[in-house]
Amino acid sequence: MRNKISLITKMLIAALSILGVFMSFTRAGLDGYSHWSKRLLYFTSQSNIWIGVLSIVILVYALINRTNENTRVKNTIYILKYVFTVSITVTCLIFCAVLAPGAANENYNAWSLSSLITHVIVPTLSIADLFIDGYKINIRGRHVFYTAIPPFLYMILSTVLYLCKVDFGRGDTFPYFFLNYGSPAGVFGFSDEMPYIVGSFYWIVLILFVIFGFAALYRRLYNKK
Repeated sequence: MRNKISLITKMLIAALSILGVFMSFTRAGLDGYSHWSKRLLYFTSQSNIWIGVLSIVILVYALINRTNENTRVKNTIYILKYVFTVSITVTCLIFCAVLAPGAANENYNAWSLSSLITHVIVPTLSIADLFIDGYKINIRGRHVFYTAIPPFLYMILSTVLYLCKVDFGRGDTFPYFFLNYGSPAGVFGFSDEMPYIVGSFYWIVLILFVIFGFAALYRRLYNKK
């Protein structure tokens, strides 16, 4: 029964992650984006695509009954599942706690159906499936540090695009306010202007603490499973 529930959960993750991203493309104009493709420059779309594609890969392994033929490959896939689950957890947390509350001041519907799917439903299903799945691996201490790789690579990408003055779709050269290095607070400074109370450096450090915090928590809970 547990395996059946896990398979259904993965099907939902695969379907909803792709559906949610596609729906965000169709309403890009309503949310003030110059082109639907600009949505792909955001961590939300990328983290949903990662977890959705990985769920499809795991489903394919299960359907062709090759799950026990190459445990090294499957162990690698499940470490990726752990890493991407932390990434999409951060997507959910930052959106719900930081971005959505400030969206009322912008021409943006934070709680559209596509936004709800990509920021809340898919992350919730992904977290649940990490612990429902019956396949067991030992998540080691070094794997906690792996969880910082996707956000770190994204920060590098967004920084390069910022320096190249690439428009993220809404007239800004940054995807999120805390990655705006030219804000009143800058990189290391402080300001009285909301939401730029502290510079980007402090936001990045805070996000890294959040990533490692959830990674350590999930590791502890998973290894006790």
